[in-house]
Amino acid sequence: MRALAALAVLASVLAAPAAGADWQAAVKLNAGSAVMSGITHRGTLGTGERIGLDIDGELKKRRTKDLTAGAGAGIGRRFGPWLLEAEYVWRYRTDWDATAPTPTIQAITNIFTNVQTSTLMLNAGRSGPFGAHWLWEAGLGAGAVRNRMRSDYIERAVSGERPERRFERSDTKTSAAWNLFAGVSRAVGQRWRLGLRYRYIDLGKLRAGPFEARPVILRAGHRAHELQVALIWD
Repeated sequence: MRALAALAVLASVLAAPAAGADWQAAVKLNAGSAVMSGITHRGTLGTGERIGLDIDGELKKRRTKDLTAGAGAGIGRRFGPWLLEAEYVWRYRTDWDATAPTPTIQAITNIFTNVQTSTLMLNAGRSGPFGAHWLWEAGLGAGAVRNRMRSDYIERAVSGERPERRFERSDTKTSAAWNLFAGVSRAVGQRWRLGLRYRYIDLGKLRAGPFEARPVILRAGHRAHELQVALIWD
């Protein structure tokens, strides 16, 4: 709700007349590394008992990462050195995978999740010149993130005893997001600039499950380090 309220305030600021304010629009391409950390099932998988060399249901990794890419657009207004911008970015699928030994059922359990993320952000930043054609920029933003997830819960087959068991689930979750960014841009024409921006972005919390006939719920924090190339009209 706070993110939506902030975006509503931004819309009113962008729409309001202001002396010396200039409009800006951009198309953007994103690439980066998404990180899923603090992965846990909070005791919903396995018994937690030690059986041989394994603990039943203990996740092999608490942190994993994958490459991510996407595209988006932004529109905003400049007030002298200050920029207010509304930005939408869609990101292609990120793989969030988890594995745990489950010796009580003589199997390995996998939870494979594909995450498709989109963000609607309010960004505020400041810029300044360096050199004849370059501008630096730095700022921060907040808004909303939507994570669309498709998960497969798999209990691997036991030869001669039982077949593989698989359950699927799809979810869409919306939560708050925020980012910090810094970058540079260069004039490439009378009204055009080419920008390069790095940002750290928090993409909310991930949750996969529960599954049909299985109470497992997998959770993780979701963030990314991104490089963003933008073609800017101003």
